[in-house]
Amino acid sequence: MNHVRQGDILRLSDSTAYALVISRDFYNRSGMAVLCPIVHFAEEDALHFPFQTKELQGVILAEQIKSMDLSVRYYQTVSSLSIAQLQDICDAVQDIFAYYPYSVL
Repeated sequence: MNHVRQGDILRLSDSTAYALVISRDFYNRSGMAVLCPIVHFAEEDALHFPFQTKELQGVILAEQIKSMDLSVRYYQTVSSLSIAQLQDICDAVQDIFAYYPYSVL
């Protein structure tokens, strides 16, 4: 099985669904991966990250993280993001789960 790497952009199944791999390589070797979906257009938001590579352009939706078993799902790696772009997205996802003891509920 080919293992995906953090920062890879995948085309899922035989469709036009794309996703960014945000999980680290050691986790991806299990056959599982944590992904953020990619859409063609989304309203401007702190958790929406526009990007463009030679192969694809779109918006990464960092608030819609998904765990996927890639060992049973067809996918194709089509591109990858720069480290700087990936860092911004992973930081935003991590902030979703940040613990603030005095949060207003």
